[in-house]
Amino acid sequence: MTTKQCRGLLAAVLVPLAACAAAMAATPQYVAMGSSYAAGPGILPMVPGSPLRCARSAEDYAHVLARLRSLSLVDVTCSGATTFDVLHAGQFSQPAQLDAVTAQTQLVTVTIGGNDVFFMANLFGFSCARSGAAGCSSIAPDALVAARFAALPDSLRQIVAGARMRSPAVRVVFLTYFTALPEQGTCERIALTAEQADQMRGVAARLASITRQVAKESGSGLLDLAVLSRGHDACSKDPWVLGAQREQGSLIPPFHPTREAMQAVGNALNAYPDLLH
Repeated sequence: MTTKQCRGLLAAVLVPLAACAAAMAATPQYVAMGSSYAAGPGILPMVPGSPLRCARSAEDYAHVLARLRSLSLVDVTCSGATTFDVLHAGQFSQPAQLDAVTAQTQLVTVTIGGNDVFFMANLFGFSCARSGAAGCSSIAPDALVAARFAALPDSLRQIVAGARMRSPAVRVVFLTYFTALPEQGTCERIALTAEQADQMRGVAARLASITRQVAKESGSGLLDLAVLSRGHDACSKDPWVLGAQREQGSLIPPFHPTREAMQAVGNALNAYPDLLH
C-alpha cells in the first residue's frame, strides 16, 4: 500500500470518529433521579435492561424530555426510592442514584421525598383497610412521619450538593409530586374517609412546600407538578393520577401517574426556561 493510500484510509477512519465525538460533546448528558412518580411504574414499555422492581418506564417524563431535546439520558429512577437511595445506596443492590452523575452531566431532575414520609405507603394503607381487603400495610405513626419530615430538607440539600460536587456546572431541577387528591372532600375512587383525605392532603402540601423551599435556597430549578396537575387529581374527570384500585387492563399501581401525566410533564420540562446552561 502506498503512502497516499495509507493517508486516505487514515482520513476515512478519523473523520467519522471526529464527527461522532463532536456530536457526543454537543449532546447534553441528562440524569433522571427519583422514586415511582418519576419512574412511571406500569406505563409500558419498560426501559430495556432496567431492574424489574424499579418499574422504570421508557415513557416516563425523563424519556419524553430526552426525545424532545435529543438528550443523552441516564435514567436511574426507581419505584420505592427514598433520599437515602439517592444519596447512599440504591434498592435491589443498585448503587446510589447520585453515582450516575459525572463531570459531563449537564442536567439532573429529581422527584423524591414521598417515600421518606410514607406518603404512598399510608395512602395505600388507608384505602386498603377501608376496602376490607386482607394483608393491608400498617399506617406509619404521626411521630415517625414528623421525624422523617424534619430530616427531609437536609437530605434534599445533600442531593444538590452531591450533584454539584460531581459536576460543578450541573443544572438541578426539582419536581414536586403530582396532586393525587382533590382540593377538598373525598370520592369513591380514592376510598378514603374525609378525615384521611385531609390528613394525606396535609402530607402532600408539606412535602411540596419543603421541596419548593430547598429548590429556592439552593438555587435549583423547580417544576411544581403539584400546581401543574391541579384539576387532574384521582377524583377529577381527567385524572393524571389513578385512584385506589388498579384500573381494568392497566398495570399502573393505585395513586400513580398515567402516561398522559408523564407526557404533560415532559412537555412542561421542554418549555422550562434556561433548562440547560
